[in-house]
Amino acid sequence: MKLSQERFDEACQFIKENARALDARLFEFHFENGEARFVLHELSKYQNDDGGFGHGIEPDFRLKESSPMATSVGIQYYLAVNDDAESNMIRSAIRYLESTYDSELGFWPATFENVNNEPHAPWWHFRGMVRPEGVEWANPSAELAGYLNRFSAFVSTDILKDVNHQVQTYLDEHKIIGSWLYNIMCWERAYKFFPELLKSIAKKTVTASFQNILPLSQERLGEIKIHWLAPHPDSILTQVAPDRVRSLLEQEITKQADDGGWWPTWQWGQYEETWPIAEREWAGKKTVECLVTLRDFGLIEGFE
Repeated sequence: MKLSQERFDEACQFIKENARALDARLFEFHFENGEARFVLHELSKYQNDDGGFGHGIEPDFRLKESSPMATSVGIQYYLAVNDDAESNMIRSAIRYLESTYDSELGFWPATFENVNNEPHAPWWHFRGMVRPEGVEWANPSAELAGYLNRFSAFVSTDILKDVNHQVQTYLDEHKIIGSWLYNIMCWERAYKFFPELLKSIAKKTVTASFQNILPLSQERLGEIKIHWLAPHPDSILTQVAPDRVRSLLEQEITKQADDGGWWPTWQWGQYEETWPIAEREWAGKKTVECLVTLRDFGLIEGFE
């Protein structure tokens, strides 16, 4: 099963009418020969003077000020269109991550107390500066550790050494990444940036973790989309279960709404005036991400 040309066109129209400018420029980059600089221009609007990202770039919390979690999302957008390690945008972002790393506890908090002052999903409510236990450390610390290694030229030796020690300790203690699938996603994004030994161990752990959740079902995924876990054909999950990934992607095609978009399946249950704004932003973002993955897997008519 493939996404038909007609339904693809409807998705394109949905993005043009509903997506944030950042996601619309990303769509143009992938499908309309758009330039990376236009994506980065929109991305820059979410970066604060301290180098971190905010302004609701993660739609589930509307905080204007910077946070490590929002900065991880900003770097995801950056890497989607640009691998330049010398940009001022990345220098500033890494400087922010250095400044917010808690070397005493060995982690990055996702957000800070000021997130509670703005509309946000209940799962992002700040409840104190406490290092997450066990496998929960990964989100966002494992992902941010990967980015510090990717852009290590801008990172102090002491911080990078401590961060990689935390990574090594985690991998020594956890042969399987359990709990939320979000934790595996963070390791999937990060592992390729680690030094060779850590990279090898992390890849082995991610592979074993995906094998541990097989056979993967839509019920097991919950609100998580298969294209988040397997965004491209060389993703680890695709290597572990290629037929299952393709089957779930084909199921995702059937979930396209009548308006052409893919909408979030979760709700905040609070801030009822703000949630519809975040919901629409999520729909634009998810629709672009879904189309890119479907194209890369050859599941859109005309893009084989």
